[in-house]
Order: sequence, then C-alpha cells, then structure tokens
Amino acid sequence: MRIQALIAGLLCGLMLAGVAGAFPVMVVDDRGREIVIPTSPERIVVLLPLYAEILVDLGATDRLVGVASSPNNPPEVVGFPSVGTSFSPSLEAIVALEPDLVLGAWGEVRARLEELGLLVLTVGQTGGWITGIPDVLDAIRTVGEAVGLAPQAEALCGRIAEAIVRIEAVVLPLPRVRVAFLYLSAPDSPPYVVGAGTPEHELLVRAGGENAFGDLMGYPQVSLEELILRDPDVVLTDPAQLENVLASSFLSGLAAVQSGRVYGVQASWAVSTRVAELLRQVAEALHPGALAP
Repeated sequence: MRIQALIAGLLCGLMLAGVAGAFPVMVVDDRGREIVIPTSPERIVVLLPLYAEILVDLGATDRLVGVASSPNNPPEVVGFPSVGTSFSPSLEAIVALEPDLVLGAWGEVRARLEELGLLVLTVGQTGGWITGIPDVLDAIRTVGEAVGLAPQAEALCGRIAEAIVRIEAVVLPLPRVRVAFLYLSAPDSPPYVVGAGTPEHELLVRAGGENAFGDLMGYPQVSLEELILRDPDVVLTDPAQLENVLASSFLSGLAAVQSGRVYGVQASWAVSTRVAELLRQVAEALHPGALAP
C-alpha cells in the first residue's frame, strides 16, 4: 500500500507540474499560508541543509548568495558567505545580502525577516519540521515551483521515489528484524531512542525492520536498563556516535553488540534529498546481502 501511495503521489505531481519560468507563482508554506513569488529568485539565502541540497540538485547553486553553516550542508555550498549557523542565523547578515528569497527561516527570525518585507519560504509541517519522506518530496516540489524549476523538481522526486520503491520491493517479503535507532552522546549515558512519528522510524519500517521502541513517540530518553531489556537484534546510530555504543560497558551484552550488528548510518539524510540512500543503508544493515550492489 505504501508503494502504491508513493507512485500515485509521484504521478499526480508529474501531471500538476507547471511550466518552468512562469511567474508569478503561488506556493503554500508550512503555516498553510499562500506565498507569492513575483519573479524568478536570483539572490537566495538558505538557512537549513535540506534547502541547500535541493538547490544543488536542481542545478540552481549559482543563485545562492548566502548559507547558514551546518555540518550537514552539501559540499557544493562550501565557501558561500555565511549568515551564522542554522540554529542561530544572523538577521543582520541575511539582510545585508539583499536576498529576493530566504529559504528555511522559522521562529523569530522568520517573523523579523517578514516584518522587513523579505520573501520567506519554509515548508514541511508547522514550524518547518520534516517528519518523513512525503515532507521531503513536498519540499523539493515546492522549492522547485518557487524557483521556476518545477519539471526538474519532479524529475528529482521521481528518482528518489523509484529508488525507494525498488528497496521496499526487495525487503517486503523478508522477515522483520527487531532494531533500535539511538543517539548516545557518551558510552554510558542514557540514550535518546527513535520512536514513532519520526523520519527514522519511517525508514526502519520501510527497510523491513520492527522498531524496538515503536510504542514510544518522538525521541524519548530511556535508561540503559530499558535498552538492555528490549535487547534489539540490530542497533543503528549516527557514525559519529558508533564508538560510544561499542565502548559502553553496560551495552556489551546486547544481542546486537554480541553479534556485531551495530552500524553507523548517515542519520541526517533522513531529512535530506539523500533519504533513499539512507534507506538503502538501513535495509542493508537489517538484511545483509539482500540488495543488489
């Protein structure tokens, strides 16, 4: 059913794709507000990595004039003028660049930019949250429309959707694998685990996994004892925290640790145009050898 819904959404998007370069265009932001883009944006500032990735993938990097710094930014935007960090952008630095479109602003920064008359577009759920693959695809389409590259955006969505469908088709008939996706800042500190309603949870399910913490919501912090009690067969974490899991004396008895099935995967790609690549990493961890090279 998920595969059918993804294909249906893709086909619908292809049919609705507008003609590239037709302005003004109207798009809807995360608040449900209609945002009118009067002319083709040529001076764009991006405040979150997803938007930088989208512009890079659409071939619109030359329109960027400023980027908020983040370790998750694509390498193609290294060297662009910085407007602070993604979580604390500088209002003054943004305004000084005289952008005709700001992508990914939220909270007080968005409010101030709009008060100053700047055009701001943020997508996803309210507050700009990306909660899963549908939000990533919607972000690509919306940004594509906003910059006059709707056909290219649909083509990008098509490539991502095709990759996802191919992976799901392989793992669908395979037995589900009990897995925990966690974030551990230090070897023996209580981990934050991935629960339902998160992008990572969706990927675990699509990759043929059974989330050991699927009965919880969001990213709750649990005790090490609780993790040991649930004893998943596979543990996933970000590569930067892989050693924390392996070095934990408390977790050395986990089935996943004992069997060598603790893997680092690129967690930031869960809210990225690289989401299909992350899905493949997760599927390969859960079902070694099932996917063709």
